[in-house]
Parts: sequence; C-alpha cells; structure tokens
Amino acid sequence: MASNAEMTQYYFDHDEGMNRDNCHPRYAKLAPDDFYYDGCNDFSPFGSDAGHDTLSALQDWYQHGGRNREIASFVRGLFEEWDYPVPDNIWRAEPAEIEPWLALEPVNECFLTDEWRVRVAAAFGQLRISGEIEPGMLDEALLALRCQCWYNERARVVNPEWEYADIEKEHLLAMQAVLEQVYAGAAKR
Repeated sequence: MASNAEMTQYYFDHDEGMNRDNCHPRYAKLAPDDFYYDGCNDFSPFGSDAGHDTLSALQDWYQHGGRNREIASFVRGLFEEWDYPVPDNIWRAEPAEIEPWLALEPVNECFLTDEWRVRVAAAFGQLRISGEIEPGMLDEALLALRCQCWYNERARVVNPEWEYADIEKEHLLAMQAVLEQVYAGAAKR
C-alpha cells in the first residue's frame, strides 16, 4: 500500500461542497448515487451532524499527516474529544445487551446512533479521500451498518408511523453494498 506522501488525496471545500469532482475516483465509481454527496441527508454517510463532523475532522487529520493505518486512533480521539458516554463495545453488542442500556436514558439512543454513524463516516471518508479503507475500519463500518439495520427494524416497531424508515433502510443497504465491494476487492489482492 502506498504511503500518504505517495498517494493523491481528495478534499472538498466547504463552500464548494461535496461532489464527484472533489473525491477519489474510486469513491465516485463505487458510490455513484447522489445521496453519497449530500451533506444534508441524515441517511447519507456525511449528512448527519456526526457524519459531517467526522468527515471535516478526517480531512483536517489527513492534511496534518494522518495516515490510513492510524484511522483507529483518529476515531478513538473523536470519541474522547466529543466525550461520548457509550460504554466500550456496547456499539457492537447484541440487541439483548443494548436494550437495557438504551432504556437507562433517552439520550443514549442519540449517542449510540452517532457511534455507528462515526464509524461509517470514517470508512467512507477514507474511501472518499484516499480511495482505500483500512481493513479494521472497514470491519467496524460493516458492523456499524448491520447494527443500524437492526435499529431501523426496532424503530419500525417502536414508531410504526415513521415515514423515513424505508429510505433509511435503502441507504443503509446501499452503503453496506459499497463496503462489501471494497471488502471483496481487498480480498482479491
């Protein structure tokens, strides 16, 4: 794998916004749908507050020498900086373990969904900026998407009138398919 010094990186300008011209060509190829470039769509990798803030911080991190293989420390640093009160590994726990924690405080749902969104945004951000995703980050993002799919099903039960359930699920599955393509491509190397 090329070092960051040898690798062309792609950044977006906040005034210009995200588009196909300011991302890595591999990202544009794997993520062609408009929602991947929508910074206001809560169901896109960078549209939620957590997703957008992750991408902005990731760009800064890369511009100050961050390297793909160090992405786990970047993500840990974000959670420390943001002071997320999610217990270690609850984000990857089974639903039976997550439910009691969610029931403790209503705000726990926001923290947990942000944990998942940060991991997805970090992986998609790596792909968008460098054209690659570090294998550990790829695994975490795929798990986070599976957890979000479970949470989507849970939301349908808790709030059956939620009008965005189908569009969220569609985007979650599309993002999962993109990451699975990256995973399959890495396995072939």
